[in-house]
Amino acid sequence: MYRLTYIVGVILIGFFFLKVVRFQALGYTFNDMYAFVQMSRSWMDGRPFMYENIWGYHHKIHNYYTVLLWGPLCRAFGAYGLFAVQVSLLLISYIGVTEHLYRRQVTPWIRYVVVLVILLGPVSFWLNDHPTIGWHTELTYLPFALLFALALLGKRKLWAVIAGLAIVLVKEDGAVLAALIHLAYEGLQLIRKRPGASLWNWLLQGRFWLIAVGWVVIFLVGMIWVGYKNNFAEPRLQIALSLLSRNIGERAFWRQMLVLLGQSVLLVSPIVGLLGLLVSRLRDRFTGRLFLLWGIGVLVLTMLNFVQSVHYYDQPLFYLVSLTWPPRFVLLWAFSVAFLTILTSLFADQILPIQPATSWLIGAGLFIVQVPILYLTRPDFPSVTDWLRTFRGYYSSDKNPIYLQPSDITVVQCLADKLPHDANVFVFDFLVPYFHRQYEIWPTGKHYRPADIALIPIDDMQGLRKSLPMHQPYRVLRLKGYNLYVSPAYEETVKQCIP
Repeated sequence: MYRLTYIVGVILIGFFFLKVVRFQALGYTFNDMYAFVQMSRSWMDGRPFMYENIWGYHHKIHNYYTVLLWGPLCRAFGAYGLFAVQVSLLLISYIGVTEHLYRRQVTPWIRYVVVLVILLGPVSFWLNDHPTIGWHTELTYLPFALLFALALLGKRKLWAVIAGLAIVLVKEDGAVLAALIHLAYEGLQLIRKRPGASLWNWLLQGRFWLIAVGWVVIFLVGMIWVGYKNNFAEPRLQIALSLLSRNIGERAFWRQMLVLLGQSVLLVSPIVGLLGLLVSRLRDRFTGRLFLLWGIGVLVLTMLNFVQSVHYYDQPLFYLVSLTWPPRFVLLWAFSVAFLTILTSLFADQILPIQPATSWLIGAGLFIVQVPILYLTRPDFPSVTDWLRTFRGYYSSDKNPIYLQPSDITVVQCLADKLPHDANVFVFDFLVPYFHRQYEIWPTGKHYRPADIALIPIDDMQGLRKSLPMHQPYRVLRLKGYNLYVSPAYEETVKQCIP
């Protein structure tokens, strides 16, 4: 290992602790991450396979099968287990890329820019932080894509199969990402070995069609499997296409989608900048073909994200869960960083040197520009004030202190520590992170078992009392800002926490 590898390790370990601090500052209160915690471990707790208390039988919605691997960690550590998984996968993949580029003798300025500016830059940080949510299984596309690229570069067939399978099992659209990385590798190999060959001739080769058709078959099998699990009821794809057909003639629809497309382009622009710099420093001029190869991949994934995004068009926060939402945009980012890794490795001996001062300026520019881009494109990216509050140990500024009074939080923390991992709890949004190790319930009517404990604000601004998922008899205890509902089986536990 060399110096940059240690830098990567230190930064990612620091990132893990930052995730923990963000979590404890209530930076991740939205429900998705907690659904993943539950579906990853439900099979270990005598509950239905991949069942969670928000949408129910989640395996009927998506092929989220890699989450099952993280079940033991989630059962023991809750959301912290997911943070450990993400950082571990990033460590393995990022260090793998760093060491591979070093062994390939890629010129140092390229190694540092790829690793520090792209893999560890602000956009990658934002993706892996996933503001307000914290974790989504699609975030693992990034490390798995890099591991797949490294396996292809090393011609390690077994590891390529394992990494490719991991991408496919993250979610049903993973087959598209894996296919594009695989084809990009083959295309870059062709350009490297036959500089004068046209990419159109590549389309006439049997190997191209073998790879392309093979991945299409895998994708279709995944989609058919999703349909089979739902007894071929109306799939999400059909719903999205129906919404698209209803809104395709509306100016408001295209106005919003064009804005989101523009924001997506802005987010990927650091890749464009580095890619442009790379191709300008190659001895042989491949600019058109290299950009075409990368552009086709980005275009296909953008179209995929476009269709998936339309499914949420009727929702008020559509702009937040559309093209630039981390679980969607990560497809573009994962493909792009895999493409950069393959490109810099295959063309290592053709990259011309650059003046150190120039490389530092370029690297700093590509790094710094990502920050305003994030604030421009993602309204949920934490403000400077929120970052300062987090580092000082305060709750994020959108959390009303009325619902976080110290005496109440002392009781809440005590309950979270003493309740068993299979307890069922129904709590106000701000308290969700405290009970990440238990089975939390949301007011969707999909809970598998009734609540054992419930904490509802006295003012009940959300009307949670109307959907209280508890069976009589239960006791109601008054805290400073909450009513605490307790089932008979947990009264002794509660007594240990009430002064």
